[in-house]
Amino acid sequence: MKKHKLLMDPVYEEFILFERDSSLERILRSRLLQRLRYIRQLGPCYLVYPGAEHTRFQHSLGTYWLTVKLFEYLELNGFNLDDEIKLSVEVAALTHDLGHSPFSHALEGYILPFHHEDLTQKALALLIEEESVDRKLIESAMKILRKEHEKPFTHQMVSSQLDCDRLDYLRRDAFYTGVSFGRIDTNRILVSANLENDRLVWSFKGLNALESYVMSRYQMYWAVYFHKVNLSAQVLLQKIVIRLRELLLNGEKLPIDENLERCLKHNDLEAFFNLTDGNITTAIYMLQKHKDEIISDLSRRFIRRELFKTVEVKPSQVIEFRERVEKLGFDHRYYFEVVEPSKVAYSYYSPKGDDVIRVKFGDRVEELSNVAPTDAVKALSREVSKTYVVVPREFFEQ
Repeated sequence: MKKHKLLMDPVYEEFILFERDSSLERILRSRLLQRLRYIRQLGPCYLVYPGAEHTRFQHSLGTYWLTVKLFEYLELNGFNLDDEIKLSVEVAALTHDLGHSPFSHALEGYILPFHHEDLTQKALALLIEEESVDRKLIESAMKILRKEHEKPFTHQMVSSQLDCDRLDYLRRDAFYTGVSFGRIDTNRILVSANLENDRLVWSFKGLNALESYVMSRYQMYWAVYFHKVNLSAQVLLQKIVIRLRELLLNGEKLPIDENLERCLKHNDLEAFFNLTDGNITTAIYMLQKHKDEIISDLSRRFIRRELFKTVEVKPSQVIEFRERVEKLGFDHRYYFEVVEPSKVAYSYYSPKGDDVIRVKFGDRVEELSNVAPTDAVKALSREVSKTYVVVPREFFEQ
């Protein structure tokens, strides 16, 4: 019997398995994947839900494990899959978040001007250099994450509107935040998987679980990912980093980590992959008494959880709110922000595009909302247009 590394996952209440000395275990041991232990999955959302301390590392393990289970269910359903393709998908699932910034989506594009998907590609290239992992395997995983693999189901398993990535983070985020509506029936969905023309489709028998998934995704969007306090914490972090970069480029000497300084001043990729939440948090603590009034004030607000306020407004009110912030003596560049749901990383289900949920119903394949017995999926898929402004709490203390 092969020896395996066992990692207990409290979300699925089972061991996640890695064969000893395999390519997957070497990737697991790499500094690039281990770095994800120190990056929170939900950024500063722990300021809203105290239990939300789980990490990108845990999520990466979960995503990998769901792809392993999905392949098992596909084979039980009569689909014979190439071992090399299976391994490539599993590597893609395990490494899909290597490019995340400290505090995850909250600081994506702020520390370095790149999306995390692009940085993941750069991290995978580093893996080839640093670890004894087959180049062909890593390059295949890179193709899958770029959605360029000749078999569409490969990327659909890790990057589509119903994939192992989303299935894991919805259930994991619900588990650690304590909310109940993200606890979807993962196994019922996975066992419903089929392939049609090398694309993932889902059996009509899993319809109830699929509808529940869409409902959970919608509710998690508004209750967790787009929670007003979470938004205000994210904006405050972003303003701190913006001010940090400005001070550094103006020649200021700041009590911050060398890697963070190299990223903010020179967009240094090597330094980026040495950064975690801890580097940012330590910098914020150190900057509370800095002579620059803006950076010290923003830092104190974050550490003391004296966050900005997030308010829903009409688009026509945005300029009025910004002007009122300025009249209070605040520089709008650091004390004002407009946030809209359509421009954030997380989203609810959309029945449009190439990666919709396809359901096999008899001899035909249809998009989920077209075969659902009610209009619930369609109702939850309609775009909700909201505009928020994020302003200092003093705004409401006049």
